[in-house]
Amino acid sequence: MLITAAAAATPAASNPARVVSLNLCTDEYLLLTARQHQIASISRLGANPLETPMAARARGLATNNGRLSDVLAAQPDLVLTMGHDPQGAALVARLGIRLVALPYPSRPADVVAQMRQIAGLVGNVPAGEAFARDVAALTASAPPPGPGLMIGGGGLAPGQGGLAAGWLRLAGIKQLQGGQINLERLLAAPPPIMIRNVYRPGQISLPQAWSQHPALRRLQSRQVEADGRAFLCGGAAMPAEIARLKKALG
Repeated sequence: MLITAAAAATPAASNPARVVSLNLCTDEYLLLTARQHQIASISRLGANPLETPMAARARGLATNNGRLSDVLAAQPDLVLTMGHDPQGAALVARLGIRLVALPYPSRPADVVAQMRQIAGLVGNVPAGEAFARDVAALTASAPPPGPGLMIGGGGLAPGQGGLAAGWLRLAGIKQLQGGQINLERLLAAPPPIMIRNVYRPGQISLPQAWSQHPALRRLQSRQVEADGRAFLCGGAAMPAEIARLKKALG
């Protein structure tokens, strides 16, 4: 049976005993809500400390390659993923497996709703409510937003109306622009605050080379580093990251 996002908002009659996640973002939701004995496997990314700050929670768990065909032998009673997969949906419908394919969230409130949804599905409603309280506390204590700019590898900045910008507002940052940032213009008119979204800091690549340009270090901006692993999904790991950024910006 295929469960749509709307239908999945209602907790199952009995708690699932073998839950599988195929996506890093649903891995993180599951790691925060499910009891370890319920988790049949998560994706390999969810157990990789280079990809998620929540990897320690995955210690001892089985992992999968993110493909539905890889987990069918485990006979899961609930499969979690993110995005639309018509072929996968048709396959699990034939096999009688419950699939929840979440849409990609576009604002922090969407993340809260999804966390509550997954918590309800695995029979741990209090975990979803605890997450909602954490986000509500961040919202209530958010300072008035001031202008700033988050930049990631290759000079790419999250959009002003997107999920990352929504989280940044809770840290007191109003994202000045999104898209590809021109290095020369940035040097000529630096933002008051620049948040460097650091992902895989030891990796040698062209995107990393852009963000590590010596001229950026000399910008007349207040510079703070963000954990790019948390912003990769912008989901379950974000309350802790926003609290850390608020303290750093203090």
